[in-house]
Parts: sequence; C-alpha cells; structure tokens
Amino acid sequence: MFQPRSAVIAGLLWIAAGASAFAQPPQITPQPPAVTQAPADPLAAARRISGAEAVQAVAKGEAVLVDVRPTESYDIEHAKGAISLPTWELPSRAGELPKDKLVITYCT
Repeated sequence: MFQPRSAVIAGLLWIAAGASAFAQPPQITPQPPAVTQAPADPLAAARRISGAEAVQAVAKGEAVLVDVRPTESYDIEHAKGAISLPTWELPSRAGELPKDKLVITYCT
C-alpha cells in the first residue's frame, strides 16, 4: 500500500514525540549557594606603631591620639591629649576626627 510522503513524515514525528514522552526528565543537580567572601578584618589590616612613634607623631602635630575604651576608663586615666571616643561610638562620631592627620587609637 502506498502512503503519501507527508503521512510517513507525520507518522515518524508522532513516533519521535511519543518516545520522548517516556524519556527520563533531565536530572537537575542542586547547586550550593554562592559563597561570598567575608570582608577582610579591618583590625588585621590596621598599621601598628610603637609607643615612641605615637608620641613623636602627636608631638609633631602629625597625629591625634584616640582612647577607644569606655568613658569610665578614660575618666580614671588616659594619655595626655587623648580624645575619648569609645569603640561603639566610632561609626557615629568618625566625622569628628581630622582627615589630614594620622589617627592613633589605643585601649590599654
């Protein structure tokens, strides 16, 4: 029996479509959440200087000394000329610090 060419093509397409219905769905591999690198520890990157260097920089007017301890500790005793600026107040009071001088913090 002779079938028109279009009927043969339609039959092949139907077979291909039916076969794909029984194919396994693609496997989806869950991806781990994107890992973001934590910001570098700003304290680890802070430049360290000796006490003698700090005294010299302050004496030359090149630096300001900031006591970051609680106010109660500052009131008991602090380095001569030091500004009291407790650590937890730094974000809100950073504008009070000079931008043209080295800021030396201490907490001993």
